[in-house]
Amino acid sequence: MPMALSLVMPLVASCTPRSEPGAPAAATPRDGDHTLPPLPVVSDDAKDLLFSFVDAEGHVQAVSRVTEVPEPIKARVLVVDLSKTPEQRQAHRYAFFADLSTKRPDGSYSVSVVSRYDAARGQTAPAIAPPPSGSVVVYSAVWCGFCKKAKTWLTERGVPFVERDVEKMPGAQEELSAKLKAAGVPGGGVPVIDWAGTIVMGFDVAQMERLLKEKPPTKPATAAPSDAGG
Repeated sequence: MPMALSLVMPLVASCTPRSEPGAPAAATPRDGDHTLPPLPVVSDDAKDLLFSFVDAEGHVQAVSRVTEVPEPIKARVLVVDLSKTPEQRQAHRYAFFADLSTKRPDGSYSVSVVSRYDAARGQTAPAIAPPPSGSVVVYSAVWCGFCKKAKTWLTERGVPFVERDVEKMPGAQEELSAKLKAAGVPGGGVPVIDWAGTIVMGFDVAQMERLLKEKPPTKPATAAPSDAGG
């Protein structure tokens, strides 16, 4: 989302994740132990390919043609070659990502292979479609009580918002990290609210009330995201 981010300093509580003390780190699988599967050949007229990405509302979408992938996220899209069996693709071990933003001289697109281990940790998450310009975006986690309070506050005032679960939605944590880096703010807690370019750390009612007056939502309110388990 192209914007000039400004910072609102946190004045209220936020949630931080807990970790198990002394938990051993998982070992990264060594590619040297396995023969890498062949890369899928991706082009505009290629068949038997499935492209997956996350749309602006946080839903996973799957399409079969390059032209059906939204422009803002073409640089990194998960691709599956359906002409090969899961065993041939080593689907349990590897994932393929295509860069559909630039064609090579032969008309194909570059493809990279990554381990499922890294993908599961979010290190290779596919790009996420940016919400509409001027949107209110709530970065949250299902276990965070202050996130639920923030979403309830917005819903009660008719403020339409897009929710990004930083633990469950592929690419959400990366998007949030990029915004915090641009604003010069260290991360570490949720909720974080991007109110049309202004970053609010935590459930800060005073700041949100001010923003509601200064930057009232211009888009019609939609059904609020589910708070189940939030």
